[in-house]
Amino acid sequence: MSETVKVVNKVEELKKEKDGIEALGDLYRYSQSGDLASIPETDFSRFRWFGVYRQKPNESGHFMLRVRVPGGQLTPPQLAEIAALADQYGRGFGDITTRQTIQMHWLRLEHFRDVFDRLKAVGMSSQFACGDTPRNIVSCPLAGVLREEIIDATPQIEAVNQAYLAAGRELSNLPRKYKTALGGCHLHCHCPQINDLGFFGVRRANGQAGYGVVVGGGLSDTPHWAQPMHVFVPPGQVADVALAVAKVFRDHGYREKRNHARLKFLVADKGWEWTRDRIEEALGYRLERDESIGHPAAIHADHMGIGEQKDGNYFLGVPIERGRWTAQQMRTMARLADQYAVGAKRIRLTIKQNAVLLDVPKANLAPMAKALTDAGLEPAANPIRSLLVSCTGTEFCNLAVVETKQRAAAILRYLEKAVPLDRQVMISVTGCPNSCAQYQIADIGLSGIPVMDAVKKDEKGKPAKVDGFKVFLGARVGNDPRFGEVIVKKVAADRVHLALERLLKTYMAERIDADEPFATWVIRSEPEYLQRLISEPVTNLANQPLEA
Repeated sequence: MSETVKVVNKVEELKKEKDGIEALGDLYRYSQSGDLASIPETDFSRFRWFGVYRQKPNESGHFMLRVRVPGGQLTPPQLAEIAALADQYGRGFGDITTRQTIQMHWLRLEHFRDVFDRLKAVGMSSQFACGDTPRNIVSCPLAGVLREEIIDATPQIEAVNQAYLAAGRELSNLPRKYKTALGGCHLHCHCPQINDLGFFGVRRANGQAGYGVVVGGGLSDTPHWAQPMHVFVPPGQVADVALAVAKVFRDHGYREKRNHARLKFLVADKGWEWTRDRIEEALGYRLERDESIGHPAAIHADHMGIGEQKDGNYFLGVPIERGRWTAQQMRTMARLADQYAVGAKRIRLTIKQNAVLLDVPKANLAPMAKALTDAGLEPAANPIRSLLVSCTGTEFCNLAVVETKQRAAAILRYLEKAVPLDRQVMISVTGCPNSCAQYQIADIGLSGIPVMDAVKKDEKGKPAKVDGFKVFLGARVGNDPRFGEVIVKKVAADRVHLALERLLKTYMAERIDADEPFATWVIRSEPEYLQRLISEPVTNLANQPLEA
């Protein structure tokens, strides 16, 4: 690691004092004592290296735990154990994240010893789930079974995940978080372009399958698309390349300012050729050049509904309402997978906060679908449900400025009744500019912001401050990517459903044909026209607000 770094931010000082990888032993010790007051403030920050965050408000004594789930790949016993932990310690629910992990809330310090031991017993860990580390690897939920996939990324997911964890201290002090996407799906549903490192499947003219690579992507309040490295990476080199990119970030990344420390800033400043050269220096060999490999032809997709696998069995994609499911629903899904699936009986989480059951024989599809529907997990749900995502919002997050989960549920249920949508449109409900719910790449992105509502009055008779959203439209992933642009800066949260209804209905009426994507319609529409579509229904006082 470079010794010339000028450290000026508190987190870098904290990491110099004690590496975050030491937090696991501290967590066990503190959990055994149960003495919250004895924990130094700096150790709370280090807990993140093992997926533990203080829950809002910090002094409440409650914590969130994020579990590492590489590629979103689970077994029935693993999901059943998470359900049991959520029931016992997390008030009976969990949240699927946009990185294919599961978060539990309401945990207390004394719970962690038991939680970590039970996760380990089913082959799970929270190491590097958060912190300045290589975060959970995201992938296509149908890796290994999708009939149209370019390459099965499953062996590479396992290899890269093991390489990251085995690196330990070698990668436990990166300048900031480091996110990897790795998939072979023909739709590139794992969104490699918004990650620090993205591998995506490519098949060359001679039939050889491998990966293209993009580096330096990320969202938050300064979004960047990852830049193509114009190389072809065979499967056997993937883990080496992933480690090399992490080391380039470690050794050359910025550490002076916390908000300017992500890999995307380094790549943007230095350029893709400099980045590729540094990767090859870390590797010790030259990557195979291929100028034809640029951005992946990605779209928003999540493999919902029923489809046939390569092996003749079937998968069932199950939309999870705004990514929040109860422990009972988790337990039911684990039980149904065990009962109706065959072989590995695999379960997958998705980056759109949904779940997929694999390995189901055709004869078992109907009874499984009925049992799922009876449990409130209907596979054949409205298209809006499958691509509506939300962060945790002010309910738990110290950074959020508006409530999101209940608002997202209210918006979803309203739109499902009001709009007969026949095609998937991604809607993001995000509580702050940090973009955990990826509002900049959604078809309709809602970013939380307080607004003054002239209709509601405070105790002094003045317009009341209420939850609201900026509305972003026009985003597109793929060959010609673009981030969504702010169309309207302030819409009260309890009336935003009216704007979404108007937008979606107008899109359906004006699209060229049923195949025209929402983003294409937005891009060919005048911004002023879109502003009117959003503003007119929410400023019409005859239209009713929607309670969350």
